[in-house]
Amino acid sequence: MDDILYGWPYVALIAGALLSLVLVLRPRPAGAPPRLRDPSWLLQIGLPVYMLHQFEEHGRDVFGRPYPFLAEFCRTLGHPDLAACPADPAFLFAVNVGAVWIAFISGAVVGPRNAMVGAAALGIPLANAVVHVGPAVVTQRYNPGVLTSVVLLAPLALIGLRGLWAAGLIDRTRVVAVVAVGLLLHACLLASLVAVERGVLSHAGLLASQVALGFVPLLVGLALGNARRA
Repeated sequence: MDDILYGWPYVALIAGALLSLVLVLRPRPAGAPPRLRDPSWLLQIGLPVYMLHQFEEHGRDVFGRPYPFLAEFCRTLGHPDLAACPADPAFLFAVNVGAVWIAFISGAVVGPRNAMVGAAALGIPLANAVVHVGPAVVTQRYNPGVLTSVVLLAPLALIGLRGLWAAGLIDRTRVVAVVAVGLLLHACLLASLVAVERGVLSHAGLLASQVALGFVPLLVGLALGNARRA
């Protein structure tokens, strides 16, 4: 089990790099729009790019420290002692391989018919970039994941939303929904940890709740559907 809980970021790195190369280098069909204006391509590239970010967070950071995020996260929660922290490797696995991957895979699969599902998933990197960059600016200190938040996550979210907007698939209401999804998922993540600390939620419930959150972008996307802008 430890091999899975500590080894998945390396799988994410390899898969993210290979999938990104395939999507970038694969020949485009005749008449296809440029990649950054192609809704299908924009929704497919989301998971590979996020996987690269996950490696800096949970594999090795820019200083070469292994599995760096958990200790940083627990300190932020007020638990310098990992044994007392409600978050653990299984929780991070459920969040990243469960919720995040489910959200982006849903967007890539359903996106050709309902781009709002993939757009809603973009709320995750948008909010995550803020969560990384904000503390780094305030404290003037590196945190695991902040580099790829700046060079990968923020561009992924902004370019993706711009491309979907240009294609007429999202509008202001849906952009607000995308932001709300990102904020909601992060708020629910923190709330579930508080619930564990207070004995309201079991560890198994904590893990299941994180996986369940991965379906929120799908549900929001299906509820709103594509915009009908001219």
